[in-house]
Amino acid sequence: MKLKIWGITILVIIILITVFGLFAYKTNVGSYITIIEKNKNEEGELYITAVNPHLSESNIEEFDIYIKDKSTWNLLKEDIMYVAQYQKRFENSPFKLVEINYIPPMRSSKQENMQ
Repeated sequence: MKLKIWGITILVIIILITVFGLFAYKTNVGSYITIIEKNKNEEGELYITAVNPHLSESNIEEFDIYIKDKSTWNLLKEDIMYVAQYQKRFENSPFKLVEINYIPPMRSSKQENMQ
């Protein structure tokens, strides 16, 4: 009877470790991005190619972010800076968009001459 309880306990632990291992790796990233290009792959999935504009020239790297909602994809414009949050579930999986917000251009406030 003790052997059966130990066997079930070990099996439950192995199942929990496996489930945890499958869902544990998740990378969430939040950064400024500039969209370079909007595309669609062979399967019809929508994605954008972006860069982080605040990195130095030697560190700039293009990456793809897949977008689930076509209306969101349609609203995005190339050569515009956004603040985006995106994630990937596994190390080799693509980034998927979680949230994106437009950054309006900064307005310069000119001081008027006071007399």
